[in-house]
Amino acid sequence: MTVTDVAPPDETTEEPPRSKLSREDRWGWIGVAAISLTVAATWIPRINLPFGDNHPGRIISRYALHVANLHDQGIVGSDFGADWMPYSNTPYAHHPPGLNILTALFSLFPGEQPIEIWLAPFLLALLVVPAGAALLRGLGIRWSATLLAVGLMASTAFFWVYSPIMFDLGPILLISAIVVVLRRKDYQPPRWLLVIACAAGLLATLISWPGIGFAGAMGLWLWISRRKLDKVVLWVGASMVLGVLISLTFIVGVSGIHDLTSQAEYRTQGGTFTAEQFLGRQRQSLGALLPNWYLLLLVLGAVAGLWDKRTRLYMGFALLFNAFWTFGLNNGAYIHDYWNYPLLILGLVGMGVLLDRVLTWLDGKVKARFTMIGTAAAGLALLAALLVVVTGRIDRVYVSDPANVGKLVVAHDPAPGQKFAWVAGGGLSVPRWYAYYWSLKPQDVTPEKLAANDGNPTDLVLMDLRKVPKWLPKNIGDRAVDKRGTYAFFHMSDLKAAVVTP
Repeated sequence: MTVTDVAPPDETTEEPPRSKLSREDRWGWIGVAAISLTVAATWIPRINLPFGDNHPGRIISRYALHVANLHDQGIVGSDFGADWMPYSNTPYAHHPPGLNILTALFSLFPGEQPIEIWLAPFLLALLVVPAGAALLRGLGIRWSATLLAVGLMASTAFFWVYSPIMFDLGPILLISAIVVVLRRKDYQPPRWLLVIACAAGLLATLISWPGIGFAGAMGLWLWISRRKLDKVVLWVGASMVLGVLISLTFIVGVSGIHDLTSQAEYRTQGGTFTAEQFLGRQRQSLGALLPNWYLLLLVLGAVAGLWDKRTRLYMGFALLFNAFWTFGLNNGAYIHDYWNYPLLILGLVGMGVLLDRVLTWLDGKVKARFTMIGTAAAGLALLAALLVVVTGRIDRVYVSDPANVGKLVVAHDPAPGQKFAWVAGGGLSVPRWYAYYWSLKPQDVTPEKLAANDGNPTDLVLMDLRKVPKWLPKNIGDRAVDKRGTYAFFHMSDLKAAVVTP
């Protein structure tokens, strides 16, 4: 039994999936495996990099702090893996604990290397590829269009850079794909498929707030489509309820309602930007990592997805969710350039529909072998696009260069008697990786602190030389103790001697 055998385009059926994989399905899943392995191969060097001054480093180093405190203080002493001392005295439990649990499990491997913390995010990111393919097949998209749509998503800079911190996207697509199959009214799935469905529902509700939202919608869709509370609805629904209960127990029990509501208010009302500034920031963020032609096709694909009755309901919900996630939580979308990542769902489904329609039209105009040649050529073009991302400016700006700060910090120990992980200048506002590597609380250096002798003369101070503070000369880099790329360490005494008097 397979979840990938689907109804013909534009037809509805109550027939269950066939019991065996067809030859086409076998080749299709081989293609999915090839895309997955290609993406995984490009990520291998990233797993060995230290945490850096970028969004992945900022977020994943928080989980490194969680794991370190869990090992040192135990489950209860570490607030159930939410403690992130010395970065903050207040535990961080604003999100469901799925990734906390997974990183803690991977940290049981021998040794203490960053790879143990990176494994869970990268494996969840890799899940996006097969889960996305399963969703498109379940919605009735032919294999050639499915592989091209998945390959198109996987070859974008947005996906390659940020999918390790979009760790809920794979579980969201997986629960969606399974519900698309299980929603057939009289279909009784085999036990293995029901087990996977329950695991997907549990994982989605444990991994993130968007996961809870999507899982809830998929569970409701499953119930309405099957028109009864049978064992399929009850088991899948129970797994989702269990995940939500565990998540709420963790969030409310550790952080409390007040902290949770404060975070929600900050995401929705914390900004002071205008509507014009907000829209400009969204264009800038998306344009930096998604080419204009992709954004155009994304819009056309969303329209096509709403028009096609196979994908209409799912696309409609995905559009509503994206609107809420971006405009409802507008301060989060304004601050973080990766916030719009649920748009990749629209791109995946919409472009799958567009490509399916184009290939259907071509089948009536040209011989099948020419369609196959064109599809293969498009696949090679997507591979070339991915290699450009991996080896070019995107990797340098978003991955390699930010990792230099981690290499610098790892190469040095704090000065004798140093009490803080000092930072001077902008650009390093959330250096959680700094706290992780040195086990010291980050603290800003100001002229007032220098005058008050808050630190020792030999204390090391970290700075991004692209953002030298105004109270220091621009050539302060000449006094650096050590440099990695644009990041440098200075002695506290050298900064004090170089302060520019207004």
